[in-house]
Amino acid sequence: MASEIRNRFTDTEMQIARETDLPELLSHLGYQVKRVGRFHTTAEMDSLRIKDRRTWFRYSQDIGGDAITFLQQFCDKTFPEAVEYLLTFQGKARDAPVKTKPVTKQDEPPKEFALPPRNVDDRRVFAYLRKRGIAAQVIRQFMNSGSLYEDAVHHNCVFVGRDHSIRCDLCTIR
Repeated sequence: MASEIRNRFTDTEMQIARETDLPELLSHLGYQVKRVGRFHTTAEMDSLRIKDRRTWFRYSQDIGGDAITFLQQFCDKTFPEAVEYLLTFQGKARDAPVKTKPVTKQDEPPKEFALPPRNVDDRRVFAYLRKRGIAAQVIRQFMNSGSLYEDAVHHNCVFVGRDHSIRCDLCTIR
């Protein structure tokens, strides 16, 4: 009884399985997929033609279909196995855990913004920006105005933005 229920698929699941990108699936299965004009084919089955990336036809055997029938025909899968395989391939497996939003602590107040501490000198940042083609006088202008400095811990470039309409102690770096 449980296997009967498991073998029933929703319309959405069937649509996902049927709309599987066949060239991508065949590459995943180890076939060497190549484009021939408006169609795709494989080096292993040159009579196979994939049309619109969703349907296939093998002229040597006069058979065709979608991704489900391909898996049934060439991978010896049953219908339910083929659909399950395609759902897993598409990242929509039935057993996949439901994604939930990460839990955040509500009782923890938001941390106050603080600029990183300034290094004693700004030579690493100066050298870094010079190597990237920024003129020395431009770098000095930003450093002298307090808009740019070197982080003491990681030696990163710190660019300080200011909104003059807001009075803030963080915006006054000297």
